[in-house]
Amino acid sequence: LDWPQAAISSPQFSFGAFSVQADTLSLQIKALNKGAIAIETDSIRGNIDFDKQKATFRTNQEFLKTGLPFNKYETSMNEFDWDMSKETVTFKSDITNYGTFTSSNPEQDTLSFQGRTAFYDLKTYLLQIGEVPFIKSADAFIYPDSGRVEIQPEGAMTKLENATIVCDTISKNHKINRASVQILGRKEYRASGFYEFNIGSKKQEIAFTDIRGTRVGKGAASQKATATLAEGQITQTDSFLIDTKTSFFGLISLGSESVNLKFDGFARLESEKLPERNWFSINTQSDKSNLAIPYATPKTEEGIPLETGLFLSKEIAAVYPRVMMPLYFRKDRPVFPAKGVFRYDKAKDQFVFGDSSKVLLQKPTGKQLVFHSKTGRLEAEGKFNLGSGLKYYRIDAAGTASTQFLDVPDSLQAQTPPAPTDFNLIAGLTFTVPEKLLRLMQNEIASASFATSPIAYLANIDYYKKGFAEIMPPSKELQEALDGLSTGVLGLPKKDNTFTLLFSGLNMRWDMDYQSLVSRTPEAGLVSILGDPVNQKVTCYAEFKMPSNDDDRVYFYLKLPNEIYYYYGYRNGILEINSNDNRFMDEASKMKSSELITKTPDGETYEIQIVEASRAQMFLRRAQAAGK
Repeated sequence: LDWPQAAISSPQFSFGAFSVQADTLSLQIKALNKGAIAIETDSIRGNIDFDKQKATFRTNQEFLKTGLPFNKYETSMNEFDWDMSKETVTFKSDITNYGTFTSSNPEQDTLSFQGRTAFYDLKTYLLQIGEVPFIKSADAFIYPDSGRVEIQPEGAMTKLENATIVCDTISKNHKINRASVQILGRKEYRASGFYEFNIGSKKQEIAFTDIRGTRVGKGAASQKATATLAEGQITQTDSFLIDTKTSFFGLISLGSESVNLKFDGFARLESEKLPERNWFSINTQSDKSNLAIPYATPKTEEGIPLETGLFLSKEIAAVYPRVMMPLYFRKDRPVFPAKGVFRYDKAKDQFVFGDSSKVLLQKPTGKQLVFHSKTGRLEAEGKFNLGSGLKYYRIDAAGTASTQFLDVPDSLQAQTPPAPTDFNLIAGLTFTVPEKLLRLMQNEIASASFATSPIAYLANIDYYKKGFAEIMPPSKELQEALDGLSTGVLGLPKKDNTFTLLFSGLNMRWDMDYQSLVSRTPEAGLVSILGDPVNQKVTCYAEFKMPSNDDDRVYFYLKLPNEIYYYYGYRNGILEINSNDNRFMDEASKMKSSELITKTPDGETYEIQIVEASRAQMFLRRAQAAGK
């Protein structure tokens, strides 16, 4: 039976005056003036009333498909009513089941989704589907606003407005709201939308203007995996935060395979205690719920390098702090450069900079600088670069240091010296001195030990464990020794303890006038001599001189309860010694010139000079004056 609107065929028709029905028929509803078929199906039963211009069709098979060739789709909905006068078709589905809609357009890779209602307008050839829970495209779930989807002739889906995108479909790492989505197929879509990025009570959104669900990786297109990629630009005027006290502007990218967003632009630390708040370059992928940003030497927009840590000024001979700031002078010494990552600790209101293993994993070794945003205080922990200008003498020092950003008006910043920087160090000194002299000193210290106090390792186990681990090579024996500190006893392995003298508890302060680190207190711990344990507190004054011309020097003065003292001063290949220990001085005086003057591997000379007691006393007065 064929007429302008449709054609049906059946083994048997039953005709009325203005109707026809059949228990089994095949149906084609024509796309008028298009020369094509709008709807086609078979093995259904139908009743067509030409008088009322109504027709109903019901399936004879549970899994029969109904085709919509003009729209290049097919659906599992095979029960529908046709209003011939209004030129509309209304599909019905079982109330307990959704109907499935699948694209037959080869460019859409069998895009498929479900809906509970469908309405087809034969005048416009638009297929309107309702109660669509979601559409899966690429690796995303796309949720249409109010569950409505529209299919145009040739299968193009009308752009979805105010949709929600969730990607990926497994981990659901990211959600994009108020999205405009053009679904191109099962593996492709394009969109724009807004990504919620709230920081505390501040409501924020990232406007992703370029969202792409697409094939990624190598190989044939049919075998490629899919991912959602998105980019959005943040401007400086957006006042955008990436954590509670870190602003950002630049490009933010999303990759659905990772929970992290990528930030490529400039960040700034928001603390009133910073004398300078510079925008510094970052390029990182980070999780906003636990933001940690890696950095090496970030730069300003103008390309000026910025540093974080403690530095020694060559111009004013001061140790000064930097937190994402330029150095006073580009050749200033890095006493404690903190590089790696930084994160903001909201609970403590502090920024933490340094080695990732220490900042993120709380490992005992590595550099860490903490800036307290509320007070402006800075605390450094780890290994320090001291005595870099020394030759034939080495200082391995670790421990803690503290200083402060001063509240100074901008107009006085350049004229105001930085706040004092205090150090508490474990320091291994490595230099050449005849062993027999050191053994005489060691014996004298041992004989005076009844009047000295042992080093109180239990008073600060964490300080000692970290300090020794920083300056000594890792080994099983060292770890066992450090673990044994819980008993109050330290027995460092001699193979790892290669220092001439090893000190602990050196409380020192940088003195701008002396251009030195100088003892603040007259006591320190002497841990060992040539690797042999001493573990006693002694009167000790020390100075690590680091002047602007790199003519570094080291001086220290040890005094025992029996008034015996030992003085050592070193500068430019010459080691001065003096003591009131007669056996020590007699032995030194008997030494041959070949013992006192030696050739170094680079052809220079290293000389030990016996000096007058006045040299020792002059240093002692100098150190005592600096400590007041």
